[in-house]
Amino acid sequence: MKTALIIILLSVMTMTACSSNNTPKTQYYLLNSPTKAISVEPATAKSATEKESTLSITLLELPDYLAQPNLVLQLSNHQLHYSNFHMWAEPLNVGLAQALANDLNNINKRYNVSVTPEVNSTTPADIVIKITAFQATHQSQVILVGNYTLKSSDLRSKNAAINQTKHFKFAVELSDNGYPHAVEKMRAIALLLAEKISESIAH
Repeated sequence: MKTALIIILLSVMTMTACSSNNTPKTQYYLLNSPTKAISVEPATAKSATEKESTLSITLLELPDYLAQPNLVLQLSNHQLHYSNFHMWAEPLNVGLAQALANDLNNINKRYNVSVTPEVNSTTPADIVIKITAFQATHQSQVILVGNYTLKSSDLRSKNAAINQTKHFKFAVELSDNGYPHAVEKMRAIALLLAEKISESIAH
C-alpha cells in the first residue's frame, strides 16, 4: 500500500514538473532602454550645460486600460487583449515620459528637458501630455494618440499660438510578429511625438 502511494506521489510530482516546464515565462520590457538611446549626429547635438534654458514635461494622463503592467493588444475596434506573460518593467507613463525627455534632449538645440512627476503650483510642468491610445492593433500598426499643451509663460509670451492644445495621431506599421517587435515600434513612435513637440518649441 505504501509502495503504491509513493508511486502515485512520484507520478504526480513528475507530471507537475513537466507541466511547469511548459509554462511560458513572463517577459519584461522597457520602453526607454538605457542601452539603446536614439541620438542625433554629434555635430548638431548640445550638452545640457550648453543649452540656454530648461523645460519640464509631465505625462498628466494615461487611459485606465493602459495604466497597468500588462502589454495591450487591440484585437478589433472594440476589443482589447491583455497579455499574461508580457509585462512592462516600469509604469508605462514613467517610461514614455522619460523616452520623450531623452528624445527632446537629443533633437532640440535650445532646451534641456527633464521629467516632473506631476503638475502643481510649486513645480508646474512646461509641457503637459495626455495620451488617449498607445498600443499595437489588429491592423498591424502601433498607434499613439493624444494631445499636449505648452504651459510655460516664457513660451506663451514668444508665441501666443503656442499655448493652444495640440492634438497628435501617429501610426507605424508592424513588419514582424511578437511583442518585442511591437515594443520596438512603440519606442520609435515616441520619437515622432518628440519631433512634433520639438517643432512647437523651436524659436
